[in-house]
This record gives sequence, C-alpha cells and structure tokens, in this order.
Amino acid sequence: MTESLTNETLRKKFKNNFDLCNFSINIARNILMSGTQATLGQILHQIQERASENRG
Repeated sequence: MTESLTNETLRKKFKNNFDLCNFSINIARNILMSGTQATLGQILHQIQERASENRG
C-alpha cells in the first residue's frame, strides 16, 4: 500500500517550513543537475526518504 504524502506528513520531520523548503529545493536541484527527469510524486518520495535518513 502506498502511503499518501501530505504536507503534514513531511512537515513533521522538520523544525519549520523554511527547513522543509530548503531541504526540498536541494533535493530537486540535485535531481535536475543529474540530468534525471522526475515527476512531482517521485520528488516528494525522495524528500520523504532522505528526510527519514537524515533526521532519524
């Protein structure tokens, strides 16, 4: 079963919206700079996964 990613789900992993925004921009920038095409859903999943890795 695929978990639905919501703003609330992602926000729980960060101190504030600015941390979430900066983290998300860096993830998206890295994906684009690698030359990889990704959908918004794929980017959101990457944010979720990497936030879990980095934030415990």
